[in-house]
Amino acid sequence: MHQLQKQYQDQIVELAESSVRLAELGYVTSHGGNLSYRVAEDVVLITPTKVAKRKVTFDDVCIIDMSGQVLYTKEGRKPTGETPFHLRIFQLRPDLTGLVHAHPPVMTGFAIANTDLLTKAFLPEPIIEVGPMVTVEYAEPLSDELAQAFDDKLPYANAFLMKNHGAIVTSPDGVERALEFFEMMEAAAKSILVAKLLGGAEEIAKDDVGNLERTMKTRGLPMPGAPGKVNGLLELFFK
Repeated sequence: MHQLQKQYQDQIVELAESSVRLAELGYVTSHGGNLSYRVAEDVVLITPTKVAKRKVTFDDVCIIDMSGQVLYTKEGRKPTGETPFHLRIFQLRPDLTGLVHAHPPVMTGFAIANTDLLTKAFLPEPIIEVGPMVTVEYAEPLSDELAQAFDDKLPYANAFLMKNHGAIVTSPDGVERALEFFEMMEAAAKSILVAKLLGGAEEIAKDDVGNLERTMKTRGLPMPGAPGKVNGLLELFFK
């Protein structure tokens, strides 16, 4: 076992298990999607390119630095081609440590429809745990332009719909927690879609959304967005 694998053994296991779980949930197909875990100021674990997420094992996980330089990979493995936007997000949001990108059917449908429904306050848990899911304009996959497309959104959100592409959900508490938030947002998208099909989706009242900040304080939850950038939930959901 490589020295870096020993040093970050638990986190590598977490990333590999989260990758398999992502596939089990049906959020990726073929080689699609990728996950990353910033485990130190200049060390990032990331899934490899051209490996199905259901097949990622401990030894498949690539270890890179914040410039994208490979610190360790198994022979024949290379970091995902979408490494640039992972690193861009971690560079601009040093409070975040976990990132999941995938193509879940319902959220991706929302991204294709270019709807803003996931920026609205429909359900308490997504409001306080994740915050609004904002849309990032389309850019070519694997490109620097895609990485830069997040810049103006990052200070004010932890979750993103990538127009005509998929979704990204992040967490300050590791990649497993990011995946849990990803599940939460896909479930919310399903519920909102069902509500719309049944005749309408009614948002939580403005005063009630503001009151949810008390719940956040009780549970010790941080405000979505970069630390110090957002003053409260009303700023996020009622612009």
